[in-house]
Amino acid sequence: MIRIIMIGFWACLTTLAAGYATTHFRAEAAHPAAVEAKTPKELKKTKEFNVPKIRDGAVKGYIVAQLSYVVDNAAAAKAPLPPDAFIVDEAFRYLYDDPTIDFDHLEQFDLKKMTASLIKSVNARLGADVITDIGIQEFTFLTVSQAKARL
Repeated sequence: MIRIIMIGFWACLTTLAAGYATTHFRAEAAHPAAVEAKTPKELKKTKEFNVPKIRDGAVKGYIVAQLSYVVDNAAAAKAPLPPDAFIVDEAFRYLYDDPTIDFDHLEQFDLKKMTASLIKSVNARLGADVITDIGIQEFTFLTVSQAKARL
């Protein structure tokens, strides 16, 4: 009689152990112990933004721009704020204040100078080297009539 009870106890114990082991190993396979490190850099895009260009007291047109930028995730984690709004703000200020933009010849505009200035000013505002590169996704000029037609 004791022998039958011991065999039953052993069968229950092995069934429980097998169930626990199966659950444990399936969970390990779903979530590997070696968690992949977060990528050190990430590419992001700003929303499209418009900058009015005013000459002789009247709006002559709008610069429509969209930027992409590379964020250093390690530095961004230490920064007090995310860089998204700062990039758009600095780009707007740069384009709005630049009197050298020739609307008829945008191809002559120095984009390298602009992107270098944006990187420097955004990183200065954030207090860390968060932005490592800025790219131009879109950069066009629309006259007032073209902008109204686009609406």
